[in-house]
Amino acid sequence: MAAANRRGPLLLSALRALLALPALLALPALLALYSGRSWAAEPTPPATAAIDAESSAPQEIEVTGEHPGPRLWRVTKGDHVLWLLGTLDPLPRKMEWRSHEVESAITEAQEVLYAQPDVSVRGNPFTWIRLYFQWRHVQTMPDGQTLKDWVPPDTYARFAALEARFDPHDRRTEKLEPIFAALRLYGRALDASRLTSGDHTEQTVLKLARKHHVHVRQPRLRIEDPRGLLTQLGEIPRAAHVRCFEAMVERLGTDLEPMKLAAQAWATGDVEALRQLTRPKDIEICTDAFATSPQLKELIDRTRNSWNSELEAAIARNRTTFAMSSIYDLLGSNGTLVELRSKGYQVEGP
Repeated sequence: MAAANRRGPLLLSALRALLALPALLALPALLALYSGRSWAAEPTPPATAAIDAESSAPQEIEVTGEHPGPRLWRVTKGDHVLWLLGTLDPLPRKMEWRSHEVESAITEAQEVLYAQPDVSVRGNPFTWIRLYFQWRHVQTMPDGQTLKDWVPPDTYARFAALEARFDPHDRRTEKLEPIFAALRLYGRALDASRLTSGDHTEQTVLKLARKHHVHVRQPRLRIEDPRGLLTQLGEIPRAAHVRCFEAMVERLGTDLEPMKLAAQAWATGDVEALRQLTRPKDIEICTDAFATSPQLKELIDRTRNSWNSELEAAIARNRTTFAMSSIYDLLGSNGTLVELRSKGYQVEGP
């Protein structure tokens, strides 16, 4: 029963990450799902240095220590104010940021909006056990096939080179379907590059909210049929798997240095540099792949719509509100700031 209790929170984290896909800063938010640390029954070795450290080790991230932190956008309607913080993922593992502007805005707020939903699943401890083994089955190649059997030879060769660079001792990826294999390697690459993924910025904001006794509002979402959801994830078409895999392999081969530069820009509040960022194409491609599950697509759409309505309701309800959104969504051509302007809100920012 204790094992079931441990698996429950992991599965909830998995579902929360999946539902965050439309607003993901980068797909690493899913890494907790697919990394061996959370799901593999057998222990897996940590990411290691490349065989030839001089030629293949990733460049070390230099953004460490404490930095002034990100900038804020101010959205108003009448005398009601919304402060918006753009979040970025991944960030350097040991980076700390302290923004007096952020803390000051939180102290003025009556409410902090947390974008990711609080996901609950209908079930009992025995449900978690069944879901755990179903999840392992969903990730695994059918009929004893291997990754090499599914993906084009040139893409597989690039993947194998990256695996030798970031995690040469991992043998489990060969048994995983392409999306899950790519995400597993992505986690190892971030770790080797001293990058970290997750809601670290959001957690810093939540700590400040608790410090100043500011109410936190989080959307709630209940999943009535988790087994059906996992079944649909196991039915993602092979072509969609391969498209997502190819996009992630391409990103791993080209984007680690841009991730470093983006982290530097975010940490120092360099908004002009952030405006130059392009949304990684693997986010859209892999989101489309997961959205082939009707149940997951419905949950993703419901989460997105709930966030938009919560944002506007909070502006109307509070004199001052503080909220967070992906920097890609915030600054995108059809993103949050553009949408708010189109609805008559005044937007000021750096």
